[in-house]
Amino acid sequence: MPWKLPESDVDLLALAKSYPYPAPDSSYLFADGEAGPIERAEFEGRVPVLAHGSNRSPVQLKRKFGSAAEIPVSLGWLADYDVVYSAHITQYGAVASTLQHRPGTRVRLAVNWLDEAQLARMHETEGPSNYGFGRLVGIDLSLEHGPVVERREALVYLGRNGCLDLDDGPVGLAAVTAEGRGHHAHHQEEALALVRARHRPEMGLEDMILEAVRDSSRRLALTSEMKARAVPVAAPHFEELGM
Repeated sequence: MPWKLPESDVDLLALAKSYPYPAPDSSYLFADGEAGPIERAEFEGRVPVLAHGSNRSPVQLKRKFGSAAEIPVSLGWLADYDVVYSAHITQYGAVASTLQHRPGTRVRLAVNWLDEAQLARMHETEGPSNYGFGRLVGIDLSLEHGPVVERREALVYLGRNGCLDLDDGPVGLAAVTAEGRGHHAHHQEEALALVRARHRPEMGLEDMILEAVRDSSRRLALTSEMKARAVPVAAPHFEELGM
């Protein structure tokens, strides 16, 4: 695990169930371990990386980068995509997110402006097994603060396992604002309950979460079952670069 997990069952369950974690409604500078005024941000030497899940949150940035890091975080809208649940369980027991091409939908997400060392660290925390790294080219992305995203492109981590399915469609993250979302949207605990009912009906929800955190083989087996019935990821603008 590239960042330290809590030890108690209570804290582990809270971590899994509260994904994608609280995030400000406007752009901010992550500094001193918390969200501060974006006006203090320096963007030179940084690249834009779309944050569609927990990387929108200063709480998660603190876990990954510590309090000494400074990361500008610009909020904006991405057209013709939605933030949906990925068909995998994280090492901390949550159903993670990915992007899915959905013409007519517009989703509010964030961009982390990372320097070279921070991008390398983000690669460590995302890992190559569940996400591919690359760029979305020719997208309609409008940001509130920061440099204009040149050539209409941004870097992104895109799920490899497909999208969690419900009624043959993806499931949006209810915690992420979207317009024109023509499919189901659930909060994290609802998504976990769906996975439990479908794949581990003999277990209680909290038992399933704790087993996934503490037994990597069981977590990988659960992810494999989720992947087998997933909606394929659609991202026609994506060009993989590798980590």
